[in-house]
Amino acid sequence: MKTVLITGAGQGFGFALANIFHKKNYYVYAVVRSEKSKNLLLKRLSNISVLISDVTSSHYKVELEAFLSDVHLNVLINNAGSVGTVGETVETTSEELIHEFNVHCVGALSTVKGTIKHLRRADKPMIINISSRRGSLTMQSKGKAIDSGSPVSYRIAKASQNMLSLCLADDLEKYEISVSSVHPGALLTRMNPPDADVEPDIAAEQLINLLHTGQIKSRDYLCLSSGRLDW
Repeated sequence: MKTVLITGAGQGFGFALANIFHKKNYYVYAVVRSEKSKNLLLKRLSNISVLISDVTSSHYKVELEAFLSDVHLNVLINNAGSVGTVGETVETTSEELIHEFNVHCVGALSTVKGTIKHLRRADKPMIINISSRRGSLTMQSKGKAIDSGSPVSYRIAKASQNMLSLCLADDLEKYEISVSSVHPGALLTRMNPPDADVEPDIAAEQLINLLHTGQIKSRDYLCLSSGRLDW
């Protein structure tokens, strides 16, 4: 049986991913932040393993390694996220910027560090970092984020995560581990943007279909509904 680890799996897109991978007969390892989220997840999905931890915690990597034990991990999906609150650059506090960077970039890297030996045990595993169109420097430079309502701290953190994806792709290629960034679309979740029009379940099914048909490749930056994005 193939295995997948999904962070931020307690709700929204994370839960949709856990649900579709579970349906497709993957064994699901999920990371959530609270006992309440764990209990809800276990109530909705049977025969999965759930770790309560925070991707920004100093203990997270050790907890993750112990959680996975001797697992062969086929897919890692870094989905844990937050969205920030302030839209204007000069109003963004250092605390908010650091928090978003820690969640989206440092947290994703910590997850990779905590799973790398498990990924190396599998045959041609894949790391998928759930990114956003708002992390695209090309879109930003063309003014497409103006008046989007997307907080600057979130955009900067996602751009950092995109660079992390490319750096990891370079470094992990020798182990035949693929790394990609995926924008799931404007999702109808609690953190939804004003133009949200995609149900999380639909996006999750698109992702697993692209994965199974080999259409997600290392160094890709993909929108699930419209194809390749410019970094």
